[in-house]
Amino acid sequence: MKLVNGRIITPYREIQGNIEIENGRIKRIYEGNDYGENLDGLAVVPGFIDIHIHGIRGYDYTSWDNKDDFIKNAFGMKKSLLEHGVTTFLPTTVTMPKENLIEACKAIGEITDLSIEGIHLEGPFISEKHAGAQDVRYIRVPDINEVKECFQYSKGKLRTITIAPEKDLDFVSKLWNLGIYPSIGHTDADYETGVRAFLLGANRTTHLFNGMKEFHHRDPGIILASLNYSRYIEIISDFIHINKEVIRFLISQFGVNRFVAITDAISATDLGDGEYSLGKTRITVKNGIAMTSNGKLAGSTLTMDRAFRNLANIVGLQNASLMCSYNPAKSIGLEDRGVIEVGKRADLVVLDEKMNVKKVYVNGEEVI
Repeated sequence: MKLVNGRIITPYREIQGNIEIENGRIKRIYEGNDYGENLDGLAVVPGFIDIHIHGIRGYDYTSWDNKDDFIKNAFGMKKSLLEHGVTTFLPTTVTMPKENLIEACKAIGEITDLSIEGIHLEGPFISEKHAGAQDVRYIRVPDINEVKECFQYSKGKLRTITIAPEKDLDFVSKLWNLGIYPSIGHTDADYETGVRAFLLGANRTTHLFNGMKEFHHRDPGIILASLNYSRYIEIISDFIHINKEVIRFLISQFGVNRFVAITDAISATDLGDGEYSLGKTRITVKNGIAMTSNGKLAGSTLTMDRAFRNLANIVGLQNASLMCSYNPAKSIGLEDRGVIEVGKRADLVVLDEKMNVKKVYVNGEEVI
């Protein structure tokens, strides 16, 4: 199959040309006229990758149900996310009882879908002080045996866990040794503890500025430790969780190669204002902003195509593509996608002139 006459966005340069696909992979990228599916000069970017998402359009991976319900929710999320250009995602849990966490991991272990690459556990080994919308009743001390059970039931697809390192610094290296990517978040860690956590193997920060000790010029805490040492840093680019000018400043000072765009979306996404839940916590969405009853932000209603547009308006298509596709893939060890490059998986999104999703391809097959 050939996609021709497209504006192909790679991390290195833009190419007005063609993509040849064979057996689900990109075989060739080349310029010149050719016959195939004509894209009429529209932009082609790698499929978006969301490594931190709880739900969308009523489907919820934070519900405390059995394995079959988790599977149903994961596939429901997939269908909705494809419409927003997401070709790979990690269903993300919140802090919940062990037996329910095991069910969520069992579900991932049984799913072999190309888009559902693994699972992200946001908790339960987090700080009570910075739990945000998560239920503090189920926060617990780090337990590597519980993680090993989850890893086993997920059939090795437990990709990443958000943890508070002040609870047990050695836990970071234990996760790394299992092949799980530790992410630091929902934490009260001071600067020194944060630095040590990153040096021990934590490779990412969960939604920078949110769910963590605030920055102070005499007590910089985990925020400065993240900016100085974290290989990858999640940001929620809805301009609610982080002001647009702060995002602009971060990118101007640290470049784009470390920033991972996520949505942190909840089941209310695409459904409008109203009453919803995140796990067992009641959430109110008003004007698109999800809040708990005590006024704390509770995930978002952001979608990845909107995150991409927001970022592209600040840093351009190429850099937005890095943040929404390439960096997320690299941050969880996915080497076969996230970039338009020969040999990579043909997960592609075609955007119209206003950067809205026009077509989506997964493994070379048109799905939207």
